[in-house]
Amino acid sequence: MTRTRRSPKAFRLALGAAALGVVASVTAVVAPPASATVKSIGIHPSATVGTHRYATTCSYTVAVTVDDNTKPVYFFEEGQGPTGFAEAMPSNNEARVTWTPSRTGITYIYAFQPGATTQMRQDVGGVGNGINTGSACIAL
Repeated sequence: MTRTRRSPKAFRLALGAAALGVVASVTAVVAPPASATVKSIGIHPSATVGTHRYATTCSYTVAVTVDDNTKPVYFFEEGQGPTGFAEAMPSNNEARVTWTPSRTGITYIYAFQPGATTQMRQDVGGVGNGINTGSACIAL
């Protein structure tokens, strides 16, 4: 049986190269992919009076800013599945939709883009029953 001996320096170089390969592989797996992200969400003011800021039967404009104009933005209410209440393609890093609350008691609405690691939410403070007068909304 022939025994091959390596010098300590050759052994350290081989070990270092192997370790570098492992680190490079882990980095490639762990590095997050570039993804679309909703940066902000807001609900434009409307003429709503009463005990709640938002109410059923009344409509509100929801606007988001994004960093990717190539992917749609999905909007949904708290407790609503991924189908949501609206979908919009952004333009100039903004997407807008009309939201009419589907029920009372909603405390958040959400927006996200496919491939994003996070979603943005907006506190709506609890939706009340509404009476839409045409020019204003009465939130009970």
